[in-house]
Amino acid sequence: MGRKRIVKTYKDTRAKGESYAIEGNRYMVKVELVSIKMEEEADTIGRISEIYLECGKDKMQANRIPNKGEIKLERNEVFKPRGGITLFTAFVESNDGGSYEIPFKVKEKDFTKDETLVETTLSVTLGQTQEYLAFDENGVKVKISVAGNKTRF
Repeated sequence: MGRKRIVKTYKDTRAKGESYAIEGNRYMVKVELVSIKMEEEADTIGRISEIYLECGKDKMQANRIPNKGEIKLERNEVFKPRGGITLFTAFVESNDGGSYEIPFKVKEKDFTKDETLVETTLSVTLGQTQEYLAFDENGVKVKISVAGNKTRF
């Protein structure tokens, strides 16, 4: 008894002349938090530091992470979210590539005035794949990943 041979045929689902090549000059900029480590106590009163981050320049969107509350860290404690926390995303159009600037701050909450521990501007090169950046200032180590991938959306 012979075996019946099954041959799969797939139809061409693309429209006439359509290609899957990415056309245009549109990029998706993404910033993710990899980890935060407190090397010293930043809080003046207690032992636990209340940390929050600000990323982005648009006042209409919430640029504070987390939206409510803080990330509470003791000395030499590491906060490492599973899979990373997305801090900022944007779709950018550019004809010549270039870079996109994003303001980034790490702040410590106090009763009287919030202290800025890290303040920098992230420069994301459009068209680059994922890149990791690390900042070590004022007793805080922050690792983030930035990407400016080309997209068709």
